[in-house]
Amino acid sequence: MMPLYKFIIIITLVSCGGGGGGPSGSNNIVIPNNNPYLYVPPSGKSRDNCISRSASNTWSEDFTDIELDNSKWSFDEGCNNNGGGCNGNNEYQNYTSNDKDNLFIEDGVLKIQPINEVNTGSDNVTQNYTSAKIMTKDKFPIELNSRVSICFRVPEGTGLWPALWMLPFDNSPWPSGGEIDLIEAKGRAYSVDGSPSQSNIVSSAVHFGTQWPDNKYIVGEFYSSNENTFQNYFHSVTMIFQEDKIDLYIDDEATPHLTINPTIYPLNQYTYPFNRQFYLIMNVAVGGNFDGGRVEASEICIDAECSNFEADPDKKRLLIDWIEYEKLR
Repeated sequence: MMPLYKFIIIITLVSCGGGGGGPSGSNNIVIPNNNPYLYVPPSGKSRDNCISRSASNTWSEDFTDIELDNSKWSFDEGCNNNGGGCNGNNEYQNYTSNDKDNLFIEDGVLKIQPINEVNTGSDNVTQNYTSAKIMTKDKFPIELNSRVSICFRVPEGTGLWPALWMLPFDNSPWPSGGEIDLIEAKGRAYSVDGSPSQSNIVSSAVHFGTQWPDNKYIVGEFYSSNENTFQNYFHSVTMIFQEDKIDLYIDDEATPHLTINPTIYPLNQYTYPFNRQFYLIMNVAVGGNFDGGRVEASEICIDAECSNFEADPDKKRLLIDWIEYEKLR
């Protein structure tokens, strides 16, 4: 069945300890820029809903080897409590380094698997869950005037928080250096307090500001049909990364669900931070602020084999089929 989509743009202001509403998405306008590139989604599919592959890649990841390519990827590790709880979001996992229980390649797909197990990281913090986080930091920059496309499937499980995102390659401080979230999703597959199920929702966002706690962000959500959810089928996200402009697309949509440029409120109140190199990050967090701290331990793998979900363990994993990076000029 062909997917049926709708999209909504949300602009949100947030600061430490609280948040508030911002103007409507009507301010999310597109302006001419110095490198006006028109994205035309390729015809055909590579897998489920993912766009077909391109022949003009600068580099790509197909995960055909059994080992992760350490010339492109490195691991984050531990809790990384920077004053805002583990990983800045009060998360419940320790990231492990090169542990095949949490990250492995199988059948040409990269799989990140959170596990319900006690772990003490290198920063001497003990957590009740483990997971994995890999990045191209110090190894491969994502440059301006480029395209990034990722074919992915998100995990199901209350508290699971998969993310495909980017931070400045020059290590500029957060949030003034900017953050680009290609995809985030909530693993919860049921409604809470009148909120919808999360299985057919993904969001993209940018973060910016001056110094913490002056953090602002702009979010765009994308909804699949209930028959073609992000937890049950592969979908792709594509970012067109240009000077003074970022466009984010799901699958073969010709209209971006999020467009960023320096004129959007409240970004127009700050120095535009995105005209620089970034690096790519992929991870699955457990718990944290994204879904109000909700976690159901019974919905998460208990061991490396995910033996409590042996009928379909991939439902509990972030799956990455392929990644493409292309310089546009």
